[in-house]
Amino acid sequence: MEVNSKISEMSPWFLISLHLFMSLMMNAEAYTVHPDTYLNIVQLIQRYGYPVEVHEITTKDDYKLTMFRIPHGRGGSGVNRKPILLMHGLYGQAENFVVSGMDNASLAYYLADNNFDVWLGNTRGNQHSRKHRYLNPDEKKFWEFSYHEIGIYDLPAKIDHILETTKKKKIYYVGHSQGGTSFYIMSSERPEYQEKIVMASLLAPAGFMKHFRNPVLFPLVKMYRSLVQFFDTYFYELPPRSIPLPTFLNLICQERYFNKLCLAIYHIIINGGNSGEFNRRMLPLIMRFIPSVSVRQPLHYAQAIMSGRFRMWDYGQENMVRYKRIEPPEYDLKNITVPIAIYYSYGDNLVDTKDIDYICEVLPNVVRKYLMPNPKWTHLDFIFAVNGQKHLHTPLLKFLEKFDKND
Repeated sequence: MEVNSKISEMSPWFLISLHLFMSLMMNAEAYTVHPDTYLNIVQLIQRYGYPVEVHEITTKDDYKLTMFRIPHGRGGSGVNRKPILLMHGLYGQAENFVVSGMDNASLAYYLADNNFDVWLGNTRGNQHSRKHRYLNPDEKKFWEFSYHEIGIYDLPAKIDHILETTKKKKIYYVGHSQGGTSFYIMSSERPEYQEKIVMASLLAPAGFMKHFRNPVLFPLVKMYRSLVQFFDTYFYELPPRSIPLPTFLNLICQERYFNKLCLAIYHIIINGGNSGEFNRRMLPLIMRFIPSVSVRQPLHYAQAIMSGRFRMWDYGQENMVRYKRIEPPEYDLKNITVPIAIYYSYGDNLVDTKDIDYICEVLPNVVRKYLMPNPKWTHLDFIFAVNGQKHLHTPLLKFLEKFDKND
């Protein structure tokens, strides 16, 4: 608590330093800011000629989540007949599926133009879902969740709301990265929800992560037990709310010199390489939408990497109390019978192809295993690629049409 207090005290000094630094950059050559850069998600969707609705739902454990709906395509009317839920990954939110509209490469818009009623989900804790019936997001208790709770509470609440609103019996599902993780958890732990899914399309889904060897992140992963203890003592959301990281990165990445530096960091640390699929003008906009997450979310992935197993959160000595066993239970993926299409790539430095191969052997009903044709295609290309429509969206749509069973 003392560290949190010190950080709070430092925040004004951080902002003053930021202001002085930006003042020094006033004479530096800057890019022409893209008109999308400072729009919120509703404005972004409307700017490209699509309708948008805002829906707030409450989970069984009292978190309040916001969803955005694009009921039909540009120039259409009414509501498209096939509801589909799009779920983002770790450090993502609904904007992930619309920001590439500047390249005519938005998956959300593409689906809306092709007879889908598009619902954009947000997980608890991100910029659109920092609400709870009685918990304050400035308190540790609010952040005591990992991707497990997203799977057993967030996804079911979204699915129920979509079906109630649309009066349909089933929806389609698309999940990127953690959106795949949480789908595995929901389907195995709450198998009744499989009856509400026509099929799931999972983009670089994270589950088993035994072969994860990201050169930047793996050294931190090996320290995860120490990090669990440290974060449990001092922090509960990452990055801490008191550090305005998205605002800082948004500003700094607009200046021409630092844009190149930001882009290099993005490719080396985050993206795992330059596939030629990223529009550098999108970078400041993406930086605006970096949310805080519960520290348990990345640490739960670290647990999976080090153990080589896909299982519930490890509470250590509390496991006997919570699970009646020393080790946390594994997710039984053999319970998952819903049709699943998996899209993966060699250039992904976060989800290894060997782990995809293994999970495809375990899952009983993988109806498609689609390797991206660009060998350099990265983890974030699944949501930000300038050629996403050609290489991903069109193959995905054509395969979805084979499962057109919606009422």
